[in-house]
Amino acid sequence: MTTKHYDYLLVGQGLAGSLLGYSLAKRGYSIMVLDNYEQPSSSRVAAGIYNPVTGRKLVKTWLADTIFPFLKTYYTELEKELGKNFFHPMQMFRPFPNQEVKDFLLQETAVANYGDFGKYHTPDESLKSVVKSELGGVMTDHSGWVELPLMLDAFREYFEKKQCLLQHLFDYQGLHLENNTYQVNSELTLTFNKLIFCEGFYGRNNPYFSWLPFNPVKGEVLRVKFKEEISLKEMVNQGVFVIPLPNGRARVGATYSWHDLDWIPTEKGRADLLEKYNKLMLADIEVEEQLAGVRPATKDRRPIVGLHPVHTNLGVFNGLGSKGVSLAPYFAEQFVDFLVNKKELDSEVNINRFGSLYLGQKQS
Repeated sequence: MTTKHYDYLLVGQGLAGSLLGYSLAKRGYSIMVLDNYEQPSSSRVAAGIYNPVTGRKLVKTWLADTIFPFLKTYYTELEKELGKNFFHPMQMFRPFPNQEVKDFLLQETAVANYGDFGKYHTPDESLKSVVKSELGGVMTDHSGWVELPLMLDAFREYFEKKQCLLQHLFDYQGLHLENNTYQVNSELTLTFNKLIFCEGFYGRNNPYFSWLPFNPVKGEVLRVKFKEEISLKEMVNQGVFVIPLPNGRARVGATYSWHDLDWIPTEKGRADLLEKYNKLMLADIEVEEQLAGVRPATKDRRPIVGLHPVHTNLGVFNGLGSKGVSLAPYFAEQFVDFLVNKKELDSEVNINRFGSLYLGQKQS
């Protein structure tokens, strides 16, 4: 029997686990990341969009003024560290769907909401030839997308080179909290100071954290090919998003469903996306691939970060939802500051906000 000790064990090498593990390793802590790789991962299905304004009224998304300057620097430096180009800053064009919305969004009070990140835009001829945009729209800056599969593969290589990655399906029965050990198999035992669960959708089945108000959402996306050569350099978003890719391809998404939480693409999802695409775009497409995933969302639409209220050697980093690309870097760093420097977590993400749910579970 071999026993190895680590400062931190991390369960899951999706977006949350990768960024948290990277931050801990950069600060000199010993880590071991456990991931099965055979289970589906929402991080590998997600389009990876980051966008500072949201909704029909184009209000600034939560913490936009703090998070968006941070993420640009973060991902730019991360590309250099990992040696891959997965960070794609790109403007987003949001055409006005009707005159009423246009009038509202051009009011001074509305512009004040999104003005730091976007401006009224009259499409040029190349955009007009692709997008139904007779009324113009808003062009937002500080947006773009992260090629998550490429980034996660680069992280996998990074962790493997540091010998801190183990392909393994975590078994809660192997966890012994009384002495901070996890038995991988009959030949290997890991000991740890802290174990952090970064399980995404699967976190709702974790016996230590199943009391948290997870609210997972299934989403479907399409990879499509334009039937004719077009010049589209911006993302487009109105009802669906369209992300232009090299070689005349694009990603179209996404659907939202709180039922049938599986990883199986549906005909309904495909039909809904194509219907919305055709309302938005002029360019004809053919579908090359359809993917489905389950976003690890929460009831209050905020991440869940922190330590278990009783078992303080266990932690959680989850609930990043559809904004994971923008939220994960900032809160991974904040979580590490909490773990190693005892700095406070943002109250809106701190697991302590759900303390009453844990007490209620214990009393029932």
